[in-house]
Amino acid sequence: MAAQRQSSFVAVGRASLTAAAALSLVRVFPRGSWLVPVLVAACIPPLVFALGERRRWNVVVVVAVTAVAGAWLALVVDDPSATAAGLPTTSALSTLRHDLAAAPHVLRTATVPVEPLGSALLIAVIAALIAALVTELIARRLMAPMGAIGPSVALYIAVSALGSGPWAATTAWYALAVVAYLVALQQTELSARRTWFQTGHERHSRLVSGGIAGGAVAIALAIAVGPGLPGARSAAWINYRSIGAGDGGNELKTPSPLATVSAKLSGINANEEIFTVKTSDNHPYRWRVIALDEFSSDPGSKNDWTAGGKERSARTLAGPTAQSSSRLVTQRFRLGPIDPYWLPAAYRPVAIDLANAAVLSNSTASLFLASSTLDKVSYQVTSEVANPGVQVLERATFADLRAAAADTRLPGDFPGDARALARALTKDAHTPYDQAVALESYFQRSGLFTYDTKVQLGNSPDALHTFLFVDRRGFCEQFATAYAELARAIGLPARVAVGYQSGTYDPADGLYHVRNRDAHAWPEVWLGRDIGWYAFEPTPGHADPLTGRGSAGGNSTPNTATTPTTQPASSPTTLAGTNTTPTVPGGGNAKLPSSTAA
Repeated sequence: MAAQRQSSFVAVGRASLTAAAALSLVRVFPRGSWLVPVLVAACIPPLVFALGERRRWNVVVVVAVTAVAGAWLALVVDDPSATAAGLPTTSALSTLRHDLAAAPHVLRTATVPVEPLGSALLIAVIAALIAALVTELIARRLMAPMGAIGPSVALYIAVSALGSGPWAATTAWYALAVVAYLVALQQTELSARRTWFQTGHERHSRLVSGGIAGGAVAIALAIAVGPGLPGARSAAWINYRSIGAGDGGNELKTPSPLATVSAKLSGINANEEIFTVKTSDNHPYRWRVIALDEFSSDPGSKNDWTAGGKERSARTLAGPTAQSSSRLVTQRFRLGPIDPYWLPAAYRPVAIDLANAAVLSNSTASLFLASSTLDKVSYQVTSEVANPGVQVLERATFADLRAAAADTRLPGDFPGDARALARALTKDAHTPYDQAVALESYFQRSGLFTYDTKVQLGNSPDALHTFLFVDRRGFCEQFATAYAELARAIGLPARVAVGYQSGTYDPADGLYHVRNRDAHAWPEVWLGRDIGWYAFEPTPGHADPLTGRGSAGGNSTPNTATTPTTQPASSPTTLAGTNTTPTVPGGGNAKLPSSTAA
């Protein structure tokens, strides 16, 4: 009996290796909602192996049962609302496929801390499950108990490389788990030999108490003394961010929250409130977070939208222009569990009362706070919002676009069929504004495109072709990026804005309540210095609450806001343009309905 109990001690110690390594995810995820599913994933393999050992299952059966249990956990974690009594539905399977396909992109581009939802949480759960499974196989099938430490070491190193913030606690916890496991192994061996290490107390060894205590002292000394050793604070020997498709750099060079829009729209936390806004005029606006103005391509690899610019103090924000079509709006934000760093604001922010706030560049006016989390941050921002009339927009000339020529750049391998489509759609447009409207009308009103949050096209060179000519299904990410790329293909300076729709207005507290499901992306086109960057809305079923561009109905269910009775100072601009019957290459003429609904 003694040997059996000691063997159980080893099994528990071995299981704790993966659990302790996974706990280092506290440096990756900002809140604790990930803890239970990740720990369950770490415990599934040892529990199944223990059951299989008792029932004398073949190892293939054990691995198969582990895989089934892991798949069920992944389905429940990814979107529990899509399951029926814990059983997967077609919707749950579709969501899982979508988030698994997005996982490599999220792993490569996400900025720490990462919201524990969608693809990010799936990666953590699957990594813990695989590490625990390999640990059990090495220990039980290869009879290499010392080698069983390897998978947890790999998991710990990988998570630590991705994480940020204090590392002492997670290092100490994992090191203690390793020490406890090694002591358990030694105790088991000594118990089998009945050596002098045993005391008079049954199943008690001085090695257990002394070994763990000694290990704890060694770890404490390492944590206390280690940071003071020469070279302890020097640069890393290996810059893991430069490996593969990553481009290194700090948070200012990472792609924006565009990478997580899909998970926010349809993930487990889609209905979670992430911030509230009080505006001085009670009018709904889009809460813009960042503008992506650099479009690049890695040959044969990926196309990607990123943010350019250098960090500046928010005190350098460009002031109001005092244009006749603009007005100043004050907003008071209170943030909850939102993406790190980036601060929402109605475009264009001209002042903010947050002392440490910075701006990426005055051209993009992307505000951020170099903090690990923005939870419970409050600030007041003043924005100059403009809604020029159609006559003003029509006055923009192609000569006015030269100041933003850098925002027309495209990779050398940009698809020729996409460029031909853009030219065909705008062939009858005579001004930059007309061209921009023609592109918008094609996505909004041609009836060719379907809004679908389950689509995952990624950012491969084929993604644009697939969206435009094959599937024609997507959500705001696909519509906004495709629009911006087509606009650049005909010489219109364009970029992609990422942020949130207005949210839901509550008359009781006078606040707009914004949730993850309000995440949105839209294109902006430069129409000259007198107008600046003007937002368009190509996503069917969505509309800009300031300009009225887009459609509030159609083949989607947009996240609309309940608008208060206070009306904006100026009437929204309606969709207008000279090109209402775009010619689709290879598809004849797409007759557009008279309604603005998609």
